[in-house]
Amino acid sequence: MVHITPFVLVAAAVGTVAAGGSKGGSTKKKTCKVPYVGKNKDNSQAILDTFTKCSSNAIIEFEEPYTYHAWTPMSWVGLSNVDIHLNGNLDLPSDIPTVQQKINATSNQPSTYATPWFYIHGSNVNLVGSKKKAYGQFQGHGQQWWDIGLRILRPQLATFNVSTGTIQNIKVIKPVAWGFNVPGTNVKISNHFVDAAPNNGTRDQTTSFPFNTDGFNLSGQNITLDGYYGHNGDDCVSVVNGARNIVAKNGYCGFSSHGLSIGSLGRGGAVQTVANVVFDNWTMEGAVYAARFKSWTGGQGWAKNVTWRNIKALNVSTAIFITQNYFDQDKGPRPNNTSGTSTSVDNFLFENFEGSLGPNWTDGTCISNPCWNYVQGGDATQSIIMDLYPGTATNLHFKNIKVHPYKKPYSATTVICDPATLAAGEQDTLGFKCQRGPYVATKIKGSH
Repeated sequence: MVHITPFVLVAAAVGTVAAGGSKGGSTKKKTCKVPYVGKNKDNSQAILDTFTKCSSNAIIEFEEPYTYHAWTPMSWVGLSNVDIHLNGNLDLPSDIPTVQQKINATSNQPSTYATPWFYIHGSNVNLVGSKKKAYGQFQGHGQQWWDIGLRILRPQLATFNVSTGTIQNIKVIKPVAWGFNVPGTNVKISNHFVDAAPNNGTRDQTTSFPFNTDGFNLSGQNITLDGYYGHNGDDCVSVVNGARNIVAKNGYCGFSSHGLSIGSLGRGGAVQTVANVVFDNWTMEGAVYAARFKSWTGGQGWAKNVTWRNIKALNVSTAIFITQNYFDQDKGPRPNNTSGTSTSVDNFLFENFEGSLGPNWTDGTCISNPCWNYVQGGDATQSIIMDLYPGTATNLHFKNIKVHPYKKPYSATTVICDPATLAAGEQDTLGFKCQRGPYVATKIKGSH
């Protein structure tokens, strides 16, 4: 395992073109400095004017030591061969009603969960933050939202809808909720930092809990995330509908992450798909889940070829969780699957998990009865919970899973798995005994 500390992350070979052009003699980039209009003044128009004037073959620079007040949602679109250097900082309004009014009125293109404050679109676009700790920040002022439990008209921070680009050295500080949505193609992300931990609470307290503070929602193709350090109140990385060829590696998730997740998929019976995803070399500390797959009851479509490998789980509620029967538990009992369909699962590998479970099977997001993540029989000893729709999950493999309960030996580890839901022949290649009981590793038939 690689130990990762804030702001000193694993460097990725992202291949950014240096200012002034590439080795191939491409057009020289002009430098455009964003005017700083002063403290306590909305800098939005000056920012937009700069992006309009310098939308191609340009370096757009936000200068140190300024915090530019982006107090109006904005779209930076039609960009071509542009480097955005965030050497200063950007912030949202600190006034909650202003944010709500403006995000409700903006024409920015919405994403799956919410509407972004910043919408970035183009080709060959590099978003590069300062390497200095105090700069390269997007500041959301989310703490005040968390303190009053407000979850209405919240903005997503940014959408990076770019064909060929990078996100480097960006720090997301106290986002209101969701961080970056990436529906683009051929994107490399490195050295990303997220601080979505409240200043006045813990993972187990509902007061001031940072709901829905996902680090990344990835729905694009050919995306690599290399180097992440974050404290989140939801998924550190969520791979959602449409995603193909995703690699997320070398990361740390603290506070109360909801995991390295696929989904959710199939809500309302939707046909949704994900394929070819690798999560590798992560430390998950205090997470509800280390690795998670989630699809809704009655969903359609599929998820296939997904690997979670080399995961260190520290004080997590459940190390591995798979459900094909997700529903809103705070809205009533599990609905009947009247469609008889499910988002199918194929070729999932969970390999080299080590660490420990925590004493609490949920976290501060538990505001309903039952909790949103309640599982009958769950008691914080389960390293694996599988809630499958019969016969629709194939080629699931679990190798070298060594996660023990809080202050208990490995022999006290249990699993929840209904053998009646396994597809024919699955037990022979699963890697543990599917039962509601002790975790018992088994040989995978055909492996060496």
